[in-house]
Amino acid sequence: MEIPVKLNGQRQKVKVVFAKPEDLKFVAQWKKALGDDQNPYRVDTVDFARLAVKRYEASRTSGIYANTLSDITDHVQTNPKVEVASFILLKCNWFPGSEVIGYCHFRRTWSNKIILDYLGAHPHIAKEFGHSTHKVRGVGVAICYFAGQVLKQENCPAIWGEATPLSATYYQGLFELEKVEDLILAPNDKVTAFMQEVEQKWANEDANGAQQDDKFDTLEIENPPFVGNKTAVFSPSKRLAFRFLNLTYNKQVEIALELSLVKPGGKALTRDELSALVFKNAREKGKLAELWNLVKKHYNDEVDEENPFETKVVLRRND
Repeated sequence: MEIPVKLNGQRQKVKVVFAKPEDLKFVAQWKKALGDDQNPYRVDTVDFARLAVKRYEASRTSGIYANTLSDITDHVQTNPKVEVASFILLKCNWFPGSEVIGYCHFRRTWSNKIILDYLGAHPHIAKEFGHSTHKVRGVGVAICYFAGQVLKQENCPAIWGEATPLSATYYQGLFELEKVEDLILAPNDKVTAFMQEVEQKWANEDANGAQQDDKFDTLEIENPPFVGNKTAVFSPSKRLAFRFLNLTYNKQVEIALELSLVKPGGKALTRDELSALVFKNAREKGKLAELWNLVKKHYNDEVDEENPFETKVVLRRND
């Protein structure tokens, strides 16, 4: 799906894609763009992007993930009480330094509501610099419009999520809600009205050929469209399994041999047999921490992340 946004006041298209493992490098690019910047808007959007990726990596191999809109419908038709997760990205070829300019991890719950787990824009879009050569508007609108399409497709009664202190006003204005504090709760009629207003805005711009600032642009300038909670905890074992399984077979074998988790010169193993043996032996030999470190070397991101399998020794002073 392609959705319009504004670049320096002129319409540009972004493509909504369902994330794949090879897309996750965007977080490293955003961190590089952030550098030592401590602006809370830009820091938050990178932090939430990291957590969205962790959620995806920790759950994708053990949960149900949709890779297309029709996948969601197929899962629901098979089991009306199923929870289906998705991780979508906004991609373009015109923003400097990053193909990805927005993200959203969301779920269709067993009670048929849409939960926005994490949502954000590139740090230089979430809070642009005054001298920026690429001023982008509409990332939040584009993502929420897509979420509205899922709501419409599955006839969901509501979209909800956790707003931050910086974004509560944004969602209150976007969906014309009476009040938003930490909880965004947008019923079907409010989401539908938002989508209709956006579609009318796009139609007017098509007809008139003019791009004018509107209430959506104003909302996004004043309050970035964040959704998320920084206190979330994800399973390190599931995340490690996801990352190991997404390495090439040759790299998996190389790691397994380096840690003596398989014997050299043994019988050829399938990918499934190899991964099962690696994790079984890593647990039994106490080498999960070493496995984490070797796997991490193949992912160019989160260099400051602590190894969750390392044992910490706490020294106490005797008074």
